[in-house]
Amino acid sequence: MKTLPRVSFIIPTLNASEILPKCLKKIREQDYPKNKIEIIVVDGGSTDGTQQIANSFGAIILKNPKILHEPGKTLASKKAKGDILFYTDSDNILSHNNWLRLMVQPYIDNPSIMGFLPQTIPAPDSNGLDRYLGYLCTDPFTWFIYNEISSGRKFPKIYTPVLRMKEYIVYKFPTKNPPLFGLSQGVGTNRKFKRDQIGYSDDLLAGIKLIKEEGLVAYVPNAGVYHYHVSGIINYIKKYRWRVRNNLKQEVKGMGLVNRQVYFGKQRKLKMWLFIPYVFSLIFPIIDSIRLIKSFKDIVMLWHIPATLFLGFVIIFEGIRNKIFRKQEIGSYE
Repeated sequence: MKTLPRVSFIIPTLNASEILPKCLKKIREQDYPKNKIEIIVVDGGSTDGTQQIANSFGAIILKNPKILHEPGKTLASKKAKGDILFYTDSDNILSHNNWLRLMVQPYIDNPSIMGFLPQTIPAPDSNGLDRYLGYLCTDPFTWFIYNEISSGRKFPKIYTPVLRMKEYIVYKFPTKNPPLFGLSQGVGTNRKFKRDQIGYSDDLLAGIKLIKEEGLVAYVPNAGVYHYHVSGIINYIKKYRWRVRNNLKQEVKGMGLVNRQVYFGKQRKLKMWLFIPYVFSLIFPIIDSIRLIKSFKDIVMLWHIPATLFLGFVIIFEGIRNKIFRKQEIGSYE
């Protein structure tokens, strides 16, 4: 294939007016034929002008009756017309204007590739906690479970590539020890891949489904994505209280750790239970913080200590709260 493929950006939203313009602007600034870029904003009922902003950038707007992001992505994927579908949340910003050309090159070379993985990187203008999470590419709990394979940077140490090119590396990941690979933060899929069944309500389960189907995944290290994850410690606690509550109550069927752990090996299942002892040992988070500072050469990795500690308290607090108030609604977060 020599022609550039048509692409669809799928962006779930709920009151995202503050960050959405930045996200859409970088998509529209891509060095790529405008008639080959489709933007689908699947909105859960915003009341802050999000839909008007999406419309101003020429996006297709779909209603998301499920409100939550992941079911919305699945809905939009069935309407998308692109050869490649990029799952890009509203707080994901493409880091440069050549991003799209880098990401589609593996498909041009081999249209049978199913997954396209960019590299999450910390935004230079974000706060220290947010930059720390950007380096991890996830939250402290998930990082503790997956460790080095929570980011494509370390894949060559763990997995043998199928193909290594100048701008990308192709992998066929094992089903028994897959990396952290979810359909979010700019990850793309071949339109032939379907999110249905186990991947309907969860980005990581959708990624596991793709791996189980033996799909090839191209990692594109120079296609950076800024993830504006949290605005500060209060926002961090609020976001992860919601996530922990959902995992405990499971009001959102097919989403979260309860469903993901089915595909964990013994080591990862053990690590789930070791996280709280790890957190409150204090010494191990301190050691890891020093190790992370050396690895990334950024003092913001000191945030690993309070971030793990706060998350540990959140897990314990919400666990006790769930035992006492089992019927309490979890609500939705934006």
